[in-house]
Amino acid sequence: MTMIVYIIVLSTFAYVLSKTFPAIYLNEKKNAIEQGKQLLTENEEVGRFPVLAIVMFTMPVLIFFLSENILLSSFCFILSVVAYTDLSARWIPDFTIYLLLVVAMLSLRTTDLILSIWSVLFYLMPALLFSAYGYVLKKEKWIAPGDYYIFPAIGLMITPEYAASLMLANLLLVLLFSRWVKKIPLVTVAYFTFIGCQTCILLGIV
Repeated sequence: MTMIVYIIVLSTFAYVLSKTFPAIYLNEKKNAIEQGKQLLTENEEVGRFPVLAIVMFTMPVLIFFLSENILLSSFCFILSVVAYTDLSARWIPDFTIYLLLVVAMLSLRTTDLILSIWSVLFYLMPALLFSAYGYVLKKEKWIAPGDYYIFPAIGLMITPEYAASLMLANLLLVLLFSRWVKKIPLVTVAYFTFIGCQTCILLGIV
């Protein structure tokens, strides 16, 4: 019976993919072309923030001191690299995305799998609703497509009760600071809120 269900699920997936793949490919191709045009018109100057970089890259040490969890600390360090490169150049190296996902998956326990899936969904939901609202209202992309590669990894590292509120905090902070600074990187803000949340949990504040 299990084998039959497995075959049905895979066959359904194959059929749906065969129908939707052309549209997915064309959409991704369009996004790549648009991003290429943006790169051609962008200012080539890359931001340098040495003091902020030191603060960001040493925060994982605090997390390790409080938790003695090398996987959590490693995840925070990789996320700090992602957050800094996004802040400095609006660019996220592909290999850091893969590393985040690998470390996040390694930190999972089998018993936590269902809860982790809920965490990812809750973490993504406010961002998806925000993006949909921006697209319907203004026909604009309010969240960079690349950010959605990072969010699932962060979602895997938090619990469901904090996931949605953490993303809401990210969006509110971006809206607040965008009054004074244009194009605040959401991933950079997400790094600080994630570190703050983990610190509060480890200290027993929440």
